Amino acid sequence: MSKINMNRELKHIETSLAQLMHCEDPTLQQASEHLLSSGGKRVRPLFVILSSYLTGARPTDATYRVAAALELIHMATLVHDDVIDLSDKRRGKTTVEFEWSQSTAILTGNFLLSRAIAHLAAIENYEIHRTLSHAIIEVCRGELFQFQDQFRTPQSLTNYLRRIKRKTALLIQLATEVGAMSANADQATVKCMRDIGYNIGMSFQIVDDILDFTSTEKKLGKPVGSDLRNGHLTLPTLLEMKKDPVFKQRVEQLHANASQEAFEVCINQVRHSDAIMQSKRVSEKYLQRAKQLLNTLPENDAKPLFNKLILKLQNRMK
Repeated sequence: MSKINMNRELKHIETSLAQLMHCEDPTLQQASEHLLSSGGKRVRPLFVILSSYLTGARPTDATYRVAAALELIHMATLVHDDVIDLSDKRRGKTTVEFEWSQSTAILTGNFLLSRAIAHLAAIENYEIHRTLSHAIIEVCRGELFQFQDQFRTPQSLTNYLRRIKRKTALLIQLATEVGAMSANADQATVKCMRDIGYNIGMSFQIVDDILDFTSTEKKLGKPVGSDLRNGHLTLPTLLEMKKDPVFKQRVEQLHANASQEAFEVCINQVRHSDAIMQSKRVSEKYLQRAKQLLNTLPENDAKPLFNKLILKLQNRMK
């Protein structure tokens, strides 16, 4: 296998995504391009491609189709998330809903999902289609559960972990699993890659939930504490509620129209609490499991690059 050029692979992904934004309706195309131009780490497509290389095979046409489609699905979930949360900023740019309208945002998300399905149609592998379609249903369930859980107390840690599995971890799990499937890996390798992706995805979302309290508005591209302001009780909040009965009462009194001061008090307490370090330890546990599984796979040129991508995600908290 020739040396892996990840810059070239990333360029290939960006070119594919730009082409897939084309639509006969100018509004849908402009709204989709607006979302695409807001950037993103392209974590999911990169994991698809690296997972293919990890099997010892070069990426196939199916690999590249899955890589682009998963990013489109991810983008669609972001648009719909912003509609549910009434968000006006995403990654430092105005959201599609803010720039156009709620209806346009919903239809843009639907367009991106349709584009993803159409792009996958050329893949002649039933297992890939079955795995993807089942997972997309689960992602939708995760979005619904998050919506239903807004400002709902009490919530258990088990409920939180189940929710982020469906909302975030599943797409990264899909990336590694289907990336291996697209390169015709054996069942044992596919299962190992699925488990690696699951653990990376869980860690990834927990880090995001930590950064929502500890980072800055400039880095986040949205207000600090947006999760709590939108009624989403994430791991740091749940851990602090478990430890401090007074804080728990404060959170239970929050609602969509609560004062900014009420939110700020809760956000500041979480930011300076031990719950942040506890959450980091949970995230690290998932990441260590992913690394252990990765170490069971044969050595090749892709493994250091895969580890490098994991490290990059891990270092977001530093």
